[in-house]
Amino acid sequence: MIKPQRPNILVYISHDTGRHISPYGIDTVHTPNAERLAADGVLFEKCFCTAPQCSPSRASAFTGRYPHSNGVMGLTHARFGWDLHDDETHLAAHLKALGYDTCMIGTPHEMRRVEGRGFDVHLGEMDCRKQPGVLAEWLDGREGAGRPFYAQLAPYQTHRPFPRDDCPPDFGTPGLGVTVPGYLDDTPGTREDFAALQGIVRQWDEGLGMLLSLLEGRGLAESTLLLVTTDHGIAFPRAKCTLYEPGIGVLAMMRWPGGGVAGGRRCSHLLSNVDFVPTILDVLGRDVPGDVQGRSFRRLLTGEPYEPREMVFSEMTFHGWYRPMRAVRTAEHNYIRNFEMGFAIQVPTDAKRKAYVDNLDRIRRQPHTPYEELYDLRADPWEQTNVADDPAYAEVRSRLSKALGDWMRQTDDPLLCGPVASPFYREAVEGLGT
Repeated sequence: MIKPQRPNILVYISHDTGRHISPYGIDTVHTPNAERLAADGVLFEKCFCTAPQCSPSRASAFTGRYPHSNGVMGLTHARFGWDLHDDETHLAAHLKALGYDTCMIGTPHEMRRVEGRGFDVHLGEMDCRKQPGVLAEWLDGREGAGRPFYAQLAPYQTHRPFPRDDCPPDFGTPGLGVTVPGYLDDTPGTREDFAALQGIVRQWDEGLGMLLSLLEGRGLAESTLLLVTTDHGIAFPRAKCTLYEPGIGVLAMMRWPGGGVAGGRRCSHLLSNVDFVPTILDVLGRDVPGDVQGRSFRRLLTGEPYEPREMVFSEMTFHGWYRPMRAVRTAEHNYIRNFEMGFAIQVPTDAKRKAYVDNLDRIRRQPHTPYEELYDLRADPWEQTNVADDPAYAEVRSRLSKALGDWMRQTDDPLLCGPVASPFYREAVEGLGT
């Protein structure tokens, strides 16, 4: 059992990586440092994000609340304009109140501004291979360094565009090539696109290795709770910006040798990134605030008896345009409810590259959004056949539809009251005729 302590907390959160690393069975990618972390810590095989987009997912990961509750139902940067509600508490603010020194390095993509959210400093370096050096400088410059620290490293890797000049395609270690998942056609263009992804994943792993070396070289590995994760799935058709498993499935590994979070264990229970904040607070022996909607999985970290989740919930409201969807996933099924018509598969602009072109026929097979989607993950792991109208699945469809509706009501989802207006719309109306 973990005794309440005050470990350092370090989060390494990437863009758009999904589970496309070797500890999750992608044998063609070169991620030896991820393998080392998995062998030393705890790997969560079935962790999901609350939203298949950068800002909403991160907002949940760092508040413990769903996007429609914390205010970030779309992207936070200019023009899009979503932001955390003023009264939302970021993980950094929780830890600052407990006496932690706090540092953000990279992109604070879960909010429009860092000020007032609990960070002592925001350092803008976005390259994962340079961030460990920036962290080292910050650690050296702290006053009263006996205090524990919270550092959040958010590099641009593995976001598109790729390949870059400093990041050539990686066609795999000799004889391995690339991995093309079963929801896409294995074509030359698709393979070239995945080789470019493998190249930037290699960079991500190099950054992770430098971070591990920093902790070990300074004698901090034992006393640091390290969380390595990503915001959502890879930037490919039918992944990012969808509520299918390739869109919401995320890597999540934790290590804290001094607290018993070690040993190379793999956990197959369903988890959500909305659970990160309550888990960290629970590890610290702190009461979890009543408005936190995630649930702690502290007991999983050291193998204690744990009552697993039966389901996880995910959502999407805005990305490039209005696309309201909600979903509930169990170990066996994924049920998606669509609340607006449109194209069935949204592909973000930055993902419209070679794999997109080579898979247009797949994307066009289902041209319009159905009201309901239901997938039997045992028989159809790539979610290719919608069985929502199949009488054999009537009971499952009814049960999951009710569970989704109950969750939306319990969390006061504004979508139940009508279409959701974006900040852009509100600003356009306010400025009309001035």
